[in-house]
Amino acid sequence: MKRLFALLALGISCVAQAGDYQSTLLVQTGQLRESDLIVRTISDLESNRICLAFYVRTTGTSPTMNCYDVVSGFRSNIGQVGHFKEGKLVVRKMRDFENGVTCLVAYVSTEGTSPALDCYKNVTAAKYRETDAIIRSGHLREGDLDVYRIVDPDSTKTCLVAYVNTGRTSPSLECYGSLQSAKGGMVQNSHLREGDLIARKIVDQSNNKECLITYVSTEGTSPHIYCAETRTAQKPAAQGWSQKTTAPPPPAPVFPTKPTR
Repeated sequence: MKRLFALLALGISCVAQAGDYQSTLLVQTGQLRESDLIVRTISDLESNRICLAFYVRTTGTSPTMNCYDVVSGFRSNIGQVGHFKEGKLVVRKMRDFENGVTCLVAYVSTEGTSPALDCYKNVTAAKYRETDAIIRSGHLREGDLDVYRIVDPDSTKTCLVAYVNTGRTSPSLECYGSLQSAKGGMVQNSHLREGDLIARKIVDQSNNKECLITYVSTEGTSPHIYCAETRTAQKPAAQGWSQKTTAPPPPAPVFPTKPTR
């Protein structure tokens, strides 16, 4: 009887410990730290997709994320292949060597900041030295706005990074294709200020792009960038009547003459 009671007690204990099976389809499969920037690789096993989450180790920060499909399995190999720092701005070029994806991340090391991110497929397999992997090809300062032009040569990409020189700010990043044998600078074409809102039109002459950057000059602000192809105004026709041309005067009326006797 004692043995029987012992077996029953053991069976009850095993049943009590058993629970519902739970499958984990969202797992962290990697982590990288570069100074105060943290990158975590999150794999979605159900959707065959990898997501990279970036955040800065400062108070009040917010993360940003980009996801893409994996080539095979759930392997990734994330590494930094280039970076530069100027003033408060830090730009890092990260690459997933397994899946052929490059990410450019920009941030400022201040409280409350959030990184700006743009990821794209690698175009070539060329390997550059870390000092040449990203090239600073222009800088423009207008008021309290700083705009940097960054070139990624092995992906044929040009990126504009804009940030406002105030506390708790976050930068903005916009990337587009680089033109071959591009020449020209980066200039402000026009600007507008209405109340607290400031809008500046920046022209990238070398890539035939014009970008509108809007922001407010307050602490904690972040600029927004919209870029498009440069459009030139059409010239008026050299000949012929235009809508603004004065119409020719009407012909003089002809009155009938009286017959002579």
